Amino acid sequence: MPLVYQQNINEHTKIGVWHILETEDFFLEKAKEQYKISHFKKKLQHLAGRYLLLEMEANISLKNILLTVTGKPFLPDESYFFSISHCADYVVAIISTTSNVGIDIQHVVPKIESIKQKFLTEEEMNLLSSLAISLNEQFTFAWTIKEAMFKYFDEGAIDFKQHLKITSANIENQIWVSKSIFNKNRVQKIESKSIRFNDFFITWIQ
Repeated sequence: MPLVYQQNINEHTKIGVWHILETEDFFLEKAKEQYKISHFKKKLQHLAGRYLLLEMEANISLKNILLTVTGKPFLPDESYFFSISHCADYVVAIISTTSNVGIDIQHVVPKIESIKQKFLTEEEMNLLSSLAISLNEQFTFAWTIKEAMFKYFDEGAIDFKQHLKITSANIENQIWVSKSIFNKNRVQKIESKSIRFNDFFITWIQ
């Protein structure tokens, strides 16, 4: 199945969403397995992510992709900056020609509420409660923000509750705009944007 969603964020950055309905052989026509993955579903997601990169930007050289110590894929020549995320049968990617990026996709499911205390402060939960969405949506939305930040900063050993703090969130023309603070060894303010896609939240940082 082709791209089910693509958006140009600006002249340098775009995101894409692929619904994985194909077999492994389909993706292997263009995208090879970068490292050994025994789990069938994870391998399919891995291949679909690489395939999506090529669909979005044919000039990306998959063979040159390396992994950081935390497992984040990157191109050492910095010809492109990208981030990939998987959830269920969907894979999303963001590609930029100019700057670091991060992206995450999560399905809105009830189980996210059971771990809210592990990644959200009381202050953050109060902030989220002002949004006109359900509790499951609030917590899933917040989780994608922090996952996107985790991928963007790529420093490892990040405590989602201690080091990543959401300070504001509102919706502007169908786009959720959030501001957060990264506080680990240094303090840095960051802005993220999110959309609802079917029963998923997709959040990116550029």
